[in-house]
Amino acid sequence: MSTSENQSTLTVSASSHVTLHYRITVLDEILSDFLSTFEGNPATVAIGQAQLAPFMEERLLGLAEGTHEVFDLTAAQAFGDYNPDLRQEVGRGLLLEGNPQVDEFVQGDFVEFSMPNGYRMTGVFQDWNQDKSGAWIDFNHPLAGKALRLELKVIGVL
Repeated sequence: MSTSENQSTLTVSASSHVTLHYRITVLDEILSDFLSTFEGNPATVAIGQAQLAPFMEERLLGLAEGTHEVFDLTAAQAFGDYNPDLRQEVGRGLLLEGNPQVDEFVQGDFVEFSMPNGYRMTGVFQDWNQDKSGAWIDFNHPLAGKALRLELKVIGVL
């Protein structure tokens, strides 16, 4: 007589809490890791609560505990194509609001802005304009326009 155990494997759904390791690698830059949890503690996130980028959540849905997957993504599938219209000139007065170290900004620094609705917006400092009365800020995601490799290892699902 044989016995069979009914083991159900939990899979990620739209309302799951997931413990996982993830790595985002920029493919255009000779496989340069942008972000990784594999060298430290795993992350625990609630799906559907904007704790992960939408493209990450989409690829997690349906994955079972113990799954280790790698996805190569085009820029459009990840953080979107680079939009040159999101590179804006911002006046010095607006830069000074919440950024007293404005004169120390160098290319690549993240700059935060308070929006009228109470939200905060972040851009990347590009350069001062000609007379230093303002600066060029790029509001694209730093990974916009880049092809990525996404590695996901699902440790647990609740």
